[in-house]
Amino acid sequence: AGSALVPVLQERGLQVDAPSRTDLDVAAAEAVGAALEECRPDAVVNLAAKQPGAEADALERVNHHGAAVVAAAAAARGLRLVHVSTDMVLGGDRAPYADDAPVAPLGDYGSSKARGEAAVLAACPGAVCVRTSLLYDPGAIDRGIRGFAERLAAGEPCRVFSDEIRCPLPSGVLAEALARLLDLEVRGTLNVASRVPVTRYEWGTRLLAHFRVPGRERVETVRAADLEAQGMPPRPRDLTLDVSRAEALLELRLPGIAEVLGASG
Repeated sequence: AGSALVPVLQERGLQVDAPSRTDLDVAAAEAVGAALEECRPDAVVNLAAKQPGAEADALERVNHHGAAVVAAAAAARGLRLVHVSTDMVLGGDRAPYADDAPVAPLGDYGSSKARGEAAVLAACPGAVCVRTSLLYDPGAIDRGIRGFAERLAAGEPCRVFSDEIRCPLPSGVLAEALARLLDLEVRGTLNVASRVPVTRYEWGTRLLAHFRVPGRERVETVRAADLEAQGMPPRPRDLTLDVSRAEALLELRLPGIAEVLGASG
């Protein structure tokens, strides 16, 4: 979402400083403080995150400790803070989830992001933590879809969960929402995801069709419930988010994937 956010902010005539993960270690308090002193922003959007699959120590360092460091630095300077979190902080058994639904993560990634949310709001009570879902770019194949394409090209099995429900949102729409939140006095947690939940299978196959990936007809369904019965760690099943408050506050439609991709998807 970072690459999508920068042009949205620049179109508003804002000066943007967007250090990469190699330029700035968010878990290093001195470095974060120095960066803020150098650019002296009016607001901070924290998109830094280690993704699912990373080592537990890395998840904790960036998603929890890094979030706390950025929040403390923003609070010390009186800056508006928009922190990007995830629907994976939830357990998947009580959908649809309200904006303030209590966390109940099932895995290391969700747990690290849940601790990050708590740390952000403790250090910077005026911040808003945006709980979003799967992100995609209709104009470019992302890492996940590229992985599917590579497996299909190699003739390998390509299976996608049919019993997991998420609310995928175009990265550009999330970027617009984050930009609008800079000017709104919204605090706490806020759901910003698609208004239309879909299974991961529907999400994946629609994007494969949209990008005309060869071999997409060979994608198969698999049930997380069956794999869990065979020993796979539990996964959140239904992460449908209630986004009605965000749509009203932001005056922004949060579209479903069928609306975004149309006939091509």
